[in-house]
Amino acid sequence: MSYEDCEVLCRDTIEKQPKRKTMSLFTLFLFCILVIALFTLRDYFHAHHHIEQLDHVPPLETAALPLVSVIIPACNEEQGIEAALTSLLSLNYPNLEIIVLNDRSIDATPQILDRMAGKHPRLRVVHITELPAGWLGKNHALHQGAAQARGEFLLFTDADVHFAPETIHRAVAKMETHKLDHLCLLFRMTAPSRLLSLLIADSLSGGFTMLKPWLVSKPDSRSFIGAGGFNMIRKSFYHSFGGHRPIRLCPVDDVLLGRLAKESRGRCDCLNGSSFVSVEWYGSVGEMVRGLRKNAFALLDYRFSLLLAATAALVSVHILPLWGLLLADGLARLLCGTIVGANLLALALGARAFQTDLRCLPWFPVTPYIKLYIIWHAVLSTLIEGGIDWRGTFYSLDELKAHKVSVLPWVKMEKGGAVD
Repeated sequence: MSYEDCEVLCRDTIEKQPKRKTMSLFTLFLFCILVIALFTLRDYFHAHHHIEQLDHVPPLETAALPLVSVIIPACNEEQGIEAALTSLLSLNYPNLEIIVLNDRSIDATPQILDRMAGKHPRLRVVHITELPAGWLGKNHALHQGAAQARGEFLLFTDADVHFAPETIHRAVAKMETHKLDHLCLLFRMTAPSRLLSLLIADSLSGGFTMLKPWLVSKPDSRSFIGAGGFNMIRKSFYHSFGGHRPIRLCPVDDVLLGRLAKESRGRCDCLNGSSFVSVEWYGSVGEMVRGLRKNAFALLDYRFSLLLAATAALVSVHILPLWGLLLADGLARLLCGTIVGANLLALALGARAFQTDLRCLPWFPVTPYIKLYIIWHAVLSTLIEGGIDWRGTFYSLDELKAHKVSVLPWVKMEKGGAVD
């Protein structure tokens, strides 16, 4: 063998060594990602099998039904509030009062509410003209509504939520039979496009695995949950921990009401009510981007480090395997394909649970990029502007951080805020 041949052989050997090492590390990394994907898939199986359906709860067969006060904040809701209230007024629950808080609306919402209240004795409208310092508008409205409610049970819901006739009957039966203090119903989120439908389902997946709603009913579990479309709570229990006052400046008030209930040692539960409660959360992808600007940073506990961690997780678990499926080979491609399959199956289980059209699934390669944009857009906008603008009112970031209560179960909750 000539000297030149030896030189070429040695050079090729040296160049190939780092490549084999890099591929080995990449394969090990993919094994770790696969474990995460399988754990996430396991969570979806748990949710599918262990979250009780509201359909399985029979209504109470008694004439003495407790009074339920439905409390609805409304700020510039002229487009959908009449249809939503019509569904509430059609409920077959006889002992019901509906309190709508018109929170400084500047559109036709006040006129619509006053007209409907004139026709329906069960509907009471309260007009709020000023927002006191240190409160978010919605949280203040809910707190005021609870102060005026006469019912044994309070139901906090939104101005665009639609109810099936037996919803309250079955929910009260669950509360009474199991002596619950707080009940959250997971509901169906409709959307006008398949891309938006999958984006909504995909965006909720992180909350599912973090909050683990199938464990909420266990007293020794740290799991908690709340939902803006349906948070039912005993009035006496609600007032025992100060109502919405501890979370008066928290954009994620619905989830945190569930945390307050669990931290106050209440008996809590979460059911799937997607056959009874529905809402069109957003009308377009752009509307979703704008709508989540107010609470995306709050979900990350106002920590830039958690933004980086969430980005790394999203890229590693959802984006990288798709590219690996196209560009890698051998074992690495097999691992990437398995990860993609696990992620897709998890999405399918979530979509099926909430009656989402499974034909939206082909959009799954796109949604992680939109989620990244939503998160970064929200955080950077909040940092650049120094706060959030919500329904025409500006709240400074310093004020929000000073009164934050974390939605992260592993962060200890304290009065007026949260610390590690």
